[in-house]
Amino acid sequence: MGKQFTVADAYLYTILRWTGFVGLDLARWPVLAAYAARVESRPKVQEALIAEGLVKPSKAAA
Repeated sequence: MGKQFTVADAYLYTILRWTGFVGLDLARWPVLAAYAARVESRPKVQEALIAEGLVKPSKAAA
């Protein structure tokens, strides 16, 4: 929605994560794939994913 991260960004990221579970490959939409990667690299997003058991902590974070 702009330069500031909003609830809309968080929701879009959530929906984009579901694409893997339903067999959609984001490679067809490189802008969306890059967006998802940028959001996923945010420290608080990583914390939430780890807390929910959706990703394992990296050795660098441990």
